[in-house]
Parts: sequence; structure tokens; C-alpha cells
Amino acid sequence: MAMRKITPSQMRKIYALAKEYAIDNDLLHIIVESETGREHISELTIMEAVKVIDKMEGRKQSTDPKKEHMTYKQEAFIMALARELKWVDEEGNIDDRRLNGFCRKYYEIESYKWLTRSKAGKVIEGLKSLLRKQAETEPA
Repeated sequence: MAMRKITPSQMRKIYALAKEYAIDNDLLHIIVESETGREHISELTIMEAVKVIDKMEGRKQSTDPKKEHMTYKQEAFIMALARELKWVDEEGNIDDRRLNGFCRKYYEIESYKWLTRSKAGKVIEGLKSLLRKQAETEPA
């Protein structure tokens, strides 16, 4: 019995999530391959597409809070806040050294990429606090 291929709506959902979470094409294909072993989204079965969508939406995470990785939505929000703080290089990419330094100093995590859901929430609140302070000190 042949497995049914990904539906057009599932394909749209995957690309919409990638856009929403600022996941570039290379990272999207890494996610697809790590979750399913397939190289191309068009090769996915319906169930594999469900697995990729769940992963991108942050579902089916570990039940151990110490090992539970931040969601893609949290990571995208952290990236947006870092951009708002102007923690970017000349090309507009996030300055990982600056963001990692913030995480190391205040949350004892060497890289923002290793944040758990709970720590990511704290980092988000910390970055929002920095933005508020920056807005208060800027001349009107």
C-alpha cells in the first residue's frame, strides 16, 4: 500500500510557518530532513508533513522541562527583539555574540540556541525590559 503524498494545504502550512517564524529555506530543509529523513518537502507523506508541522509549531516537545527546547515562535520573537535593539551586523543579521553574551551574563546559558522554553521566556522578558529602558532614555 502506497503512502499518500503531502497535501497542497499541508505544503502551504509548512511554508507559512517558515515565513511566520523567519525560518530560511536552508533551515527548513534541515528540519524536514531531521524529522523525516527526506530531502524535499514534496517527497513527504501526509503523516511526515504532520510531524514537520508539529515540530515547527513546537508541539511534541520533551516532557522533561530541563530538556525541553524553546519553540520556534520563541526563537523568532527573540530574533525580532534583538533586531529592535539593533543587535545586528552590517548586513542586518543578528549579532550572535551580543545575544549569546546577554544570555551568558543574565541566564547562565552559553548560546541562545540552547534555551529551554522557560529560559527563553525569561530572555524574552529581559529583552523587552531592555527595549523599554532604551525607549525611556531616548530623546523625544
